[in-house]
Amino acid sequence: MKRRTGQPNQSTPVERPAESIGQRQTRGQGSDERWSAQGERGLARRVRWWLIIVIVLITATAIALLEAPFFEANSVQLSGNARTNEGLIAAALDIPEDQALLLYDFESAEAAVAELPWVRDVSVTRVWPSTVRVVIEERGVAAAVGRPDGSEWAVISGDGVVVEHRATPPANVPLIVSTNAIVESTVIGEGVPDVERALDIALNVPQQLRAWITTWTLDENLALTAELVGSARVNFGAFEDHRTQFVSLASILNGGAELTCLDRIDLSVADTPVLHRNVGCIVESAALG
Repeated sequence: MKRRTGQPNQSTPVERPAESIGQRQTRGQGSDERWSAQGERGLARRVRWWLIIVIVLITATAIALLEAPFFEANSVQLSGNARTNEGLIAAALDIPEDQALLLYDFESAEAAVAELPWVRDVSVTRVWPSTVRVVIEERGVAAAVGRPDGSEWAVISGDGVVVEHRATPPANVPLIVSTNAIVESTVIGEGVPDVERALDIALNVPQQLRAWITTWTLDENLALTAELVGSARVNFGAFEDHRTQFVSLASILNGGAELTCLDRIDLSVADTPVLHRNVGCIVESAALG
C-alpha cells in the first residue's frame, strides 16, 4: 500500500523546540511571585483577624470595667432647684439600683425632669466615675390667678405656665381675681389660654402706674378691670392695644385730673377715656362745703 504524500507517520514522535535557560528562569520567577503574593495576602488576613480579636477583647474589658460597682451611678449632684422638690427630681431621674453610669439613659432622664412644672430648662450629664449631675433653671413667678373669695390661687410663670396651686397669693406680683370656673380649669404644667390677654396687660404695666393698681379682676366674659388705690376701677374692655390705654390712664392719674369721687375709668375706647364719678360722693362733698 502506498503512503499519502506529505502526511507524517503517526508513530513518529514530534520534536519540540528546546527551552532556553532564560525561559526556564522567567517561568520560575513567575511561580515565585505568585507564591509571594499569596503569602502576603494570607498574612494581611491574619493581621486583620488579630486586630479584630484585640479590639473585641479591649472593648469587652472596658465595658466590664465600666459596669463594675466603682462606675455605678450611685450619687446625684443637684443645682438650681430652689422650688423643685428633690424627691420629684429623683423620681423623674428613675436611676435603677446597680445602674452603670455608661449605660444610663441621660436623654430620657433630661426629658422627664423637664416635665416638672417649675423647670424651665435642665441639663443632665455624667461625671465620672459615679455621679449624675443635674443643673436646673427654674421658672420665675410672674402673676397669680385666684378665686373671688381668695381661697385658692394658681401661680403663673413668666412664660404663662401654671407652676403650682396654693391657698395664699404670692407677694410682689400682679394678682388677677377671676371666676371659680377659670381657676378650676388651670392645670399645673400647662398654660391658661383664657387668662393670656389679662396677663399680657398686667405684666406690661408701665412703672409709673404700678403703684396705683392693687388687683385685677377678670370676669366670665374675660373683660379685665383694674382696682386702683382709693377703690376706683379701670375698665380695659376688649381693646387690644393696651399701650394706648396705659397712656390714657397715665394722663388721668398723673396728669392733674380731678380724682375726687372718681368711681370708674372706662378705657374701652383707648384714646377717649370716660370718667365716671360717684354721685353720692359728689352730693356729700357739696354738703360738706
